Amino acid sequence: MRRELKRRLRAAELSGSGGIEIWIFQEDGTVRGPHGEQMMREEAEALGLGHAAGTVPIFFSEIDLRL
Repeated sequence: MRRELKRRLRAAELSGSGGIEIWIFQEDGTVRGPHGEQMMREEAEALGLGHAAGTVPIFFSEIDLRL
């Protein structure tokens, strides 16, 4: 998990992106986005580099966020 986060953050930094978007896995198998949107992870990943132009989506479970 930590290695994946570092990789994604480094990719965002190198790409000159507009930042990151944090998506949280829900118990029903969906993910919730930073603006309250809820969809399947595959749908969120299909958005490309996040909703906002140039942002990189990063996915966490609620348990990961407690660590």
